[in-house]
Amino acid sequence: MKSSFPPVTKSINKRGATEYHIEVDPAWDGFDSLVRYLQKHWQAEVTESSDGVYSRRWVLRVSGVPITVHHDSQIGNFFLREDGGSDESLLEKIADDLEQRLK
Repeated sequence: MKSSFPPVTKSINKRGATEYHIEVDPAWDGFDSLVRYLQKHWQAEVTESSDGVYSRRWVLRVSGVPITVHHDSQIGNFFLREDGGSDESLLEKIADDLEQRLK
């Protein structure tokens, strides 16, 4: 049965940043898949990584833009800019590409 939910959803966090949530695979392994996707299709390079028991936070650099990828056992997997930059155009392109690939 095909889900009626979109594969990528957006929300605004309490700091005002847009979060792009990957709804199709919210598990720990989904985080790894998202990082591999960014590395393969967007030439992302991991610049920071931190893995906890129930959460992960990695920062990847894509075309000079730092993108933070999170896994939270309660929330799932999502990415955003945490560097204070307001240009979301690269993240929008990534989200659009993911939408097309995950349909």
